[in-house]
Amino acid sequence: MNNGISRIIERNIKKAMEKGSFDDLPGKGKPQQLTDLRFIPPEQRAAFLALKNSGSLPPEMELRKEIANLEEQLQSAKEEDKPIINKKIAENKMFYDVIMERRKR
Repeated sequence: MNNGISRIIERNIKKAMEKGSFDDLPGKGKPQQLTDLRFIPPEQRAAFLALKNSGSLPPEMELRKEIANLEEQLQSAKEEDKPIINKKIAENKMFYDVIMERRKR
C-alpha cells in the first residue's frame, strides 16, 4: 500500500480511537471469528467479506456452505437417507461447477 495512504489511514484510525468510535462495537472483548479466505482470490476478498458481513453470500459460496452441511449430515444419516443426501450433494456440486465455469469466461 502507498506510504501516504497508510499514513492517512493510521491518522484516521487514531482520531476515531480518541473520539471513542470503537468503544461500543458489537463483539467487543470477545474472540473474533475469522473467516478462512484461502479459497477466495485475493482481488475478491474485500467484496466477499462485505457481502458476508451484510448477511448475503455469492451463490457459489452458498452452494459450498450447503455442500458442507449435507456432507456433515451424511456422516450421521440413516442408511436409507444416504442416497437422497448424496444426490443433493452431487446436484449442488454440479451447480457449483457450472457457476465456476461461467466465472472463468
